[in-house]
Amino acid sequence: MKKFLLMMCLIPSLLLFAQTGTLSGRVINEKAEPVFGASVIIVGTSLGASADELGYFQIKNISVGTYSVQVSAISYEKKTVSNLQINELTKPITVILKESLIQTQQIVVSAGKYEQRIRDLTVSTTVLQPEEISKKNHLTFDDYLRHVPGVQVNLEQVSIRGSSGYSKGAGTRVLVALNGLPMYSGDSGDIVWEMIPIADIERVEIIKGPASSLYGSTAIGGVINIITKGSIKKPITNFRTYFGLYDKPSYDVWDWSNSYRNFYGAELTHSNSYNNLGYTFSFKKFDNDSYRQNNFSKRYLGYLKLNYDFNYTSRLTFFANYLSMNRGNFLYWKDSRNALVPKDEDNGNTVKSDRIFTGLIYQNHLSEILTTEIKANYYRTKFTGYGLEVTTSTADLLRGEALANYKASKNLFLTSGLELSYANVESNIFKNPTFFGAAAYTQSEYKGIAGLILTAGIRYDYIKMDSTSGKMAVTPRAGLNYKFSDDLILRASVGTGFRAPTPSEVFTSTAVGGGVNVIENPNLTYETSLSFEAGIHYSMQQVSLDAAFYQNDYKNFIEPNFTETGTNIQFVNIPKARIQGVELVGAWNIIPSLLNFSVGYNYMWSRDIGKNKSMKYRPRNTASTNLLFTPASLEFGIDFRYLSRIEEIDPLMLIVVVDGEIRVPTYITDIMAGYNFFIMDIPAKVFINAKNVFNYNHVEFIGNLAPIRNYSLSFELFF
Repeated sequence: MKKFLLMMCLIPSLLLFAQTGTLSGRVINEKAEPVFGASVIIVGTSLGASADELGYFQIKNISVGTYSVQVSAISYEKKTVSNLQINELTKPITVILKESLIQTQQIVVSAGKYEQRIRDLTVSTTVLQPEEISKKNHLTFDDYLRHVPGVQVNLEQVSIRGSSGYSKGAGTRVLVALNGLPMYSGDSGDIVWEMIPIADIERVEIIKGPASSLYGSTAIGGVINIITKGSIKKPITNFRTYFGLYDKPSYDVWDWSNSYRNFYGAELTHSNSYNNLGYTFSFKKFDNDSYRQNNFSKRYLGYLKLNYDFNYTSRLTFFANYLSMNRGNFLYWKDSRNALVPKDEDNGNTVKSDRIFTGLIYQNHLSEILTTEIKANYYRTKFTGYGLEVTTSTADLLRGEALANYKASKNLFLTSGLELSYANVESNIFKNPTFFGAAAYTQSEYKGIAGLILTAGIRYDYIKMDSTSGKMAVTPRAGLNYKFSDDLILRASVGTGFRAPTPSEVFTSTAVGGGVNVIENPNLTYETSLSFEAGIHYSMQQVSLDAAFYQNDYKNFIEPNFTETGTNIQFVNIPKARIQGVELVGAWNIIPSLLNFSVGYNYMWSRDIGKNKSMKYRPRNTASTNLLFTPASLEFGIDFRYLSRIEEIDPLMLIVVVDGEIRVPTYITDIMAGYNFFIMDIPAKVFINAKNVFNYNHVEFIGNLAPIRNYSLSFELFF
C-alpha cells in the first residue's frame, strides 16, 4: 500500500518532467517590419532558433518550466523576455526590437570556429547582412565586397588588407567558405562567386587578417565565411527578378555595339519543413550581355539544402549547388581607343564550365560542455576554353574535418580539430597532378581575469603535391581582448601563417598572346607570414568607432613575374615582402531608425623588400562611405568608393597589353532608391539602382575598363 501511494505521488512529477512545450512567435522592429535572422535563445539551455524572412520563429522540445528568452539581431538592441511560462498551451509571442548602432552583441562563429560575440574577439571582424545584396542589386557576391573597408577586389580576385595582388584567378589568399566549408577549386584554387546561393544567406562574417592557425593554407590573408539560414516552420517562397541597362560609353569611338547592352536575372526560392526535416531549394538564371565585346555570360544555378533535426541536440545538414556557365573570354582591351573591344586574336574566345559543390555537416551537442561537428565536402570543377588552342581542366576535391568544442571550466574553452583533403586534376595546361593535405589544430580561450580574454592556438599542416616533396608547417597564434568598459575595448593578436602553391601556380603551361607564355615552376615553394594587429573599439550612444594597425611580413611570397628573358611569365617566390597599414571604420546613427552614415578608410604601405618598391596592384589609400535614409517604407542610399592610383604594375606586361600603363584613381558613386509594400498582404520590394552615376572611367586591372554607368530595376516577393 505504501509503495502504491508513493507511485501515485511520483507519477504527476514524472509526467511533468516528461512534458515539453513549444515557443513560437514573431520578431519585428518599431516599424512593424520583420527582423530576419534575429536570434532567439532560451537562457540556460542550448535551445534556440533564428527568425525567418517574415520574422517568425519556433523552438520545440522545451521542458515545461519558467524561462527567460533573449532576442538579438545586428543593428538592434538585445531584448530579454523574463518569467515566461512555457508549456503545451504557451501562446505565440511578439517581440519588438529597438534599432541601435551598437552591434557588439552579434554572435559570430568564424573567428574561433565556435559561437562568440564580436566584442570578445581578438581580431578585426565585420558582419554583413544579405539584404544589401538585393537592395543594391549586386550582380555577383564580389560586387558586395567592394564596399567593405579593407577589402579590395581586382576583377574577380578578392584581397583583404593587400594580401593579394592579381594573378588571373590562380590561387587565393582569402578563404571563402560556405558554412565553414572552403569553396576554392582543386586546380587553380580560384573562387567562382556565381556559386554562392545568395538567396539563402543569413549573414557574412569577414576576418580581416591571417587565420592559418585555424583554417590553414588559403586563409593566410583572411576568411570570408558565408552562413546560410536555418530551418523555418512555415512555408516561404521568395521570387526575385531584375533587369538593367548599360549606358552609352563616354566616347563614341568606344561604342562598339551601337546599342544599350543589358543584363537580367530571375530567381525562385522555396523553404519549408516537414516534421523534423527542413528544406530549401532554388533555381536562378542570370545573364549579362556586358558593356564589353565578347564579355557576355549566361549562367544557371541550382541549389538544394536539407536540415534534419534528430532531436534538439543533434542536426544533419546537406547542401548542394550546381552552376552551368557559358561566357566570353575577355582578357585585355585592344588598345585605349578600343577599350571595350578585345585583341583580335582573343575575339570569339569562350569558356564553358560546369561546377558542383556539395557539403555534409553533422552537429551534436553531447552535453552542456561538449559539442562536436563533422564536416565533409566534394567540389568538382570542369571547364573548356575555346580559342587559339583548346584548354581543359577537370578537378575533384574532397575534404573532411572533425571538430570538438569543450568547456573545460567556467573560464577555459578549448577548440580542436583534424582535417584531411585530397585533389585530383586532369588538365592539358596544369598537367595531371594530385594533392594531399592533413592538419591538426587546437585553440584555447581563457577568461579567468576580469575584463581580459586570452586566446592561444597552434596548427600543424602536412601538404604534398604530386612529385614535389612534402612540406610541413606549424602556425601558432595568440591574442587578447581587454574591456576597459562596456564602451571601450582593446584587442591585439600575433601569429604566423602559410600558404601552399596551387597546381595552377606550379604547373601552368599556356600561351597568353603577344609571343608570351606562362611556364611551369616545379621549384615553387610555400610562403609563410608573421602578422601583428592592434585595434580599439569605442561606442557612445549612436556613434561607433574602430581603429586598427596591422603589419604582415611575408617570406617566399608567391607572385607571377616575367622571367629574365622577358618572354615568359612564371610564378616565383619573392624572398621578403611587408604590408603595413591603418584601418578606420566609423558609423553614426544620426536619426535613429531614419538616417545612418558609415565610413571606412584604409591606408596601406606594401613593399617588396628586395626591390624596395611597392607591391603590384595594391592601392595605398582606399575609402568608402554610405548614407542611408529610411522614411517609413521608403529607402534611399548613396555609396561612394575611392581608391588611389595603383603605384606599381609589371612593366613587362606592356608587351602583352597595349596602353596598359594607363591607370587613374577611382571615384565611384552609386545611388539606390526603394519601396517596401504589400500586394494583397504579400510583402514586396522594388528597388532602382544607378551604378557609377558619373560614368567615371577606370581600370581595376590593366587593360580592363571597369563597368560603365548602368541602371537596374529589381522586384521581390515573399509569399
